[in-house]
Amino acid sequence: MDYIVLDLEWNQCPDGREAEDAQLPFEIIEIGAVKLNKDRDIVSEFHEMIKPKVYHWINSKTREIVHLDYSSLKDGTPFPQAARRFFSWCGGEPKFCTWGDQDLMELQRNLKYYGMEGLLPGPLEYYDVQKLFSLCYEDGRVRRALEYAVDLLDLEKREDFHRALADARYTAEVFRRGDKACIRR
Repeated sequence: MDYIVLDLEWNQCPDGREAEDAQLPFEIIEIGAVKLNKDRDIVSEFHEMIKPKVYHWINSKTREIVHLDYSSLKDGTPFPQAARRFFSWCGGEPKFCTWGDQDLMELQRNLKYYGMEGLLPGPLEYYDVQKLFSLCYEDGRVRRALEYAVDLLDLEKREDFHRALADARYTAEVFRRGDKACIRR
C-alpha cells in the first residue's frame, strides 16, 4: 500500500461568480503528488500542468497566489489525459493524504465534469494531514495553514508555497514527521 500525498491548484472564473460554470466553479490547473511507501519513505513524485478548458484566463486572485498566468498553462496537458496519467501513476489502492479536504472534493468535481468519476469511486477514504497535525500538535480543532506547520516543525523551506508539487512535498514531510502515535491506521 502506498500513500499518495496530493495537492492541487485550481482557477476560478475570472469574470466573477455570476459568470462561472456552476458544474465547475474551480478548474484544476496543476496536480502535484508525492508517493510514500508503507514506511513513509518517498519513492516517487508526479507533476502535471493542466491546460484550462473552461476558464481561459486566470483569475487575478489565483494568479496572485500561485504565480501562474495563462501563458504558463497554454501548453499544459488536457485534464482528462492528466487525470488518467495521475491515476496510473498512483497504482493499486493508494491511501490519499491532503492538507484539508478541498483538493479531493475538487478532484472529484473535475472528474465528474469530464464524465470520469469512475477513476475515483467513493466513498473516498483519505488522511487529512491538516487535521492530523492539529490532533498531534494542537487542540484537534484548530486548522492551520501548511506554512504554519512547516514553521512549527522547523522544516526547511526550499520552495514557494501554493504550487502543487511544492505543497505536496511539504505535506508529505509533515505527515512523515507526525507523531506515529497520532498518525497511524
